Amino acid sequence: MDMPPNSLSSAQFAAYERDGFLLLRNAVTDEEIRRLESGLSRAIPVDRSLDPTAPVYPEAGRYTYATQNPADPDLAFIIEHPAVVGPVTQLLGDEPRLSAYVIYDRSPGGQGIPSHQDYKRWRPVGSSMNWLFAIVPFTDFDEELGRLEVAPGSHHLHRVTAGNTPCLEVAPAIRPDESAFIDPELRRGDLLLMNMHLWHRAPENTSNRNRVGLFNKYAGVSAPPATGWYRYGPAVQRALTAHNQALIPTTGESAVTMTRAVLVRHRHGQPEVLCLESELDGRWMLPGGEAAEERAIADWDHGNVIGSLQQHLRLQIGGETPWMSYIGDFDEPEGVSRVYGYTVHQGRIAGETVGRWCPVAELEGSAFAFGWEPSAVARWLDPSVMRGKGLAQTQARVDQFAY
Repeated sequence: MDMPPNSLSSAQFAAYERDGFLLLRNAVTDEEIRRLESGLSRAIPVDRSLDPTAPVYPEAGRYTYATQNPADPDLAFIIEHPAVVGPVTQLLGDEPRLSAYVIYDRSPGGQGIPSHQDYKRWRPVGSSMNWLFAIVPFTDFDEELGRLEVAPGSHHLHRVTAGNTPCLEVAPAIRPDESAFIDPELRRGDLLLMNMHLWHRAPENTSNRNRVGLFNKYAGVSAPPATGWYRYGPAVQRALTAHNQALIPTTGESAVTMTRAVLVRHRHGQPEVLCLESELDGRWMLPGGEAAEERAIADWDHGNVIGSLQQHLRLQIGGETPWMSYIGDFDEPEGVSRVYGYTVHQGRIAGETVGRWCPVAELEGSAFAFGWEPSAVARWLDPSVMRGKGLAQTQARVDQFAY
């Protein structure tokens, strides 16, 4: 990927750090907005099966265009737009990766969104520890259409600290007073860069026009989502120029069909990983099995299979983990395996009854069922990766900060 030159001044960078957002006027030309609108005219909204009570266009409501729609070149070009990628790279302090491509279309009468922030431990689009919004309005977000209002400095109300595991700890957010919100006066073609923890809200659309805008998210490559990336198809990657295709973090024709766990403990100062012996050939396997998506929360960004992995752990080793964090996607004969990690703070996994703790220094690919297992362990132990704690949807639905 070509790294764009830094495009922000020190004053702009300081303003973003202080306020949690930065507004760049006229970053996208009117011709480019018309091109995006052309692509949107061919796009397919998120499947209503996720929420059968959702309105049907053009009923009053908010319509989401996401999933594989950016395979259309008239939508994809904005992903690698220099006026977007340059500031995003500078503010993340890392190579960016697209974690969400989303266009929202709020039709006349569509309800607003109450104040909230978007760090979410159960979602591929919200569980990275270093991500931001790149928002481009297709229309002026005025009083009638519904302004996008932000609470300056509210991203500092989050409490992020180091813990006893490779993952950062995030305390519940403190809600700012409703009087703290301001209108940055977004206009067609502006670019609003917004911190992942910043509180924001949007009133209803009281006009007779549609309120449309791009709400993409970029995460640093060194801070993968704790649940795993949303997997874009190869067509999305091919829609970008060759030197920018790395902006799409995971692609492939195969879906995630399996899931595995790297379970690590430290004994006498040395890391060990829990292994199971294969019944077929005696080689070692990581715990896990068939992946299954949860539907406890209706979201479009598939990819969180932590719940099914935790169920495999209960059945295979009799143990429980309160959270997991994404390591990577690896190929198995049955398809792609999504691999997560967990480090035991002391001793053993709660309830653990079977398995052998193998010293990491002795791991060799040939001793394992698929060969990539030592690489997955090494990734988990890599201190340069900024990790958060991912939750299964059912856990997060109770309280995403309770575990």
